[in-house]
Amino acid sequence: MLISLLGLSFFVLSSNYKKTMLEEIYYLCRHVNMTYTDCMFMPTFERKFFVNMLIEEFNKKNEQVEKQNNKIRR
Repeated sequence: MLISLLGLSFFVLSSNYKKTMLEEIYYLCRHVNMTYTDCMFMPTFERKFFVNMLIEEFNKKNEQVEKQNNKIRR
């Protein structure tokens, strides 16, 4: 909690949260072709859902690549 110049206290998001949010927005813009504005106005739970889906997709692709590499090495 921070105190403003007026002496009133208010809630401020941590810089760590802001960095994480911007990273999520970056990945959604880069890999899902969403606009920055869409991501900024998207509810948090939706943004997290899309990021988790993207992670799952990347994990599946990585598993497939590893399987193919293992087949080639044999």
